[in-house]
Amino acid sequence: MKLNNKTMNKLLNPISWSAYLETVAVLAIAWYAFIGWKYYRHEIRELIARISGQKDDSRELPAALQYQSEADADATAAQSAIPAEQAQSIYEEPLLNQDELAQELTRCISEATDKPYAPASLIPKLKKILNDYPDVAATPDRDEINALIVRECERTGTALLSESEVDMWWSA
Repeated sequence: MKLNNKTMNKLLNPISWSAYLETVAVLAIAWYAFIGWKYYRHEIRELIARISGQKDDSRELPAALQYQSEADADATAAQSAIPAEQAQSIYEEPLLNQDELAQELTRCISEATDKPYAPASLIPKLKKILNDYPDVAATPDRDEINALIVRECERTGTALLSESEVDMWWSA
């Protein structure tokens, strides 16, 4: 079955060049719109938000996870600090077992959960608590306490620590 020249002319005559170019242009625009949306969706949304004057806060960190300088952390700590006499009485009483140590560490970490992300202010508090229990440092429960600190800090988002880093705090 051989197509001759007249048959080919009959096939292409109903389509004009302008209709062909319009169809190709619409398909090209649709294709590039699809690719743009698939791979550049976030940038397109930011551009639309910038043009419309809306501010997109969805990519910002929550206030609790934003960095807080040490001066701000000290000011915040001074505002919510326990009176000195009460703080001394808490730490002067010898705690006898690991359960009390674990409860005190968990309480300290949970108190830091409500404050902005500032591991620089949390770590000295944890070191002090560990140094108040030198008898626990020599027990096999030391590794469990280290794992507890790492797990609680990770769960609450107060600090990113490793067990080896926490283990060095016992003698600091």
